[in-house]
Amino acid sequence: MAADPKQSEALRQIQEAFQSAQSQMAQLRQQVEKHAELARAKTQNDFIQKEKERAFRELGEAVFKQAQKGKLELPSTFAPLLKAVEQAQHKAEAQAREIGDLLQEGEETAQRLKQKNAGGSNSGVASRTKKL
Repeated sequence: MAADPKQSEALRQIQEAFQSAQSQMAQLRQQVEKHAELARAKTQNDFIQKEKERAFRELGEAVFKQAQKGKLELPSTFAPLLKAVEQAQHKAEAQAREIGDLLQEGEETAQRLKQKNAGGSNSGVASRTKKL
């Protein structure tokens, strides 16, 4: 029996389409793997940068503390940086005091309301009488 030429052509086209799809899938897989590798490298870089920033911050804090104690003398070019840190520190302390004051004020208000409500059973207003 001879194969139908139309079926042979359709089968050939299906095989070509399948091979093309496999090729595209392989390319897509490579691109996804490359992207995943790039994402891993970016994440690792971000982690290293944060570690570096933390180390710089700790170094800066240690140097600042030593300079404040007079155990370390910095060149005069560092004076603006020291002043900026001191100003930021003063602002943070003032903000902390303000928050503390607000919390204290809130606590005092709550205590007054609590005392007022505890003694509130004798309000000086006549209670409603029920109709019979």
